[in-house]
Amino acid sequence: MIRTNRCKKRVDKQKGMTLIELLIAVAIIGVLSAIAYPSYQDHVLKSHRASAMTDMMKIQLALEQHRTQNGSYDYTIVDNTTGECDSNLGCQNDTDRYKLSIVSGGSGINLYTIKATPQSTVGQTNDKCGTLAMNAASVGSAKKDNVEVDGCWN
Repeated sequence: MIRTNRCKKRVDKQKGMTLIELLIAVAIIGVLSAIAYPSYQDHVLKSHRASAMTDMMKIQLALEQHRTQNGSYDYTIVDNTTGECDSNLGCQNDTDRYKLSIVSGGSGINLYTIKATPQSTVGQTNDKCGTLAMNAASVGSAKKDNVEVDGCWN
């Protein structure tokens, strides 16, 4: 005698995702984006800050080179109105992010100060370091809301 199984075999295969699986996927994406996006924004601000610092160093080198060759500093290599440096220096500064300027006067290490002021047009003012400054002795500083910020030039 042959025994036959009279029960119906279910051949319905699940297609797609269940609501629980979808909610889990959305929750994972939400957690990852809540962590990753602020970190990404911080890295973008930091990279533009590093670019501004590099341009400040290029400006200082050009100032010192001009002084060595001509006996005086050429403060016109940066247009204090637009915040752009001389195109011959190869500055990478985005004037929407930082406005560069040279403040002359004083003596010794305060003979001049190169400043990079963050601009609010694209949110660079959210950077923790605020306004960057470098004096004639290559000493860098940063101020945000008139408070010195440490660790920006490391």
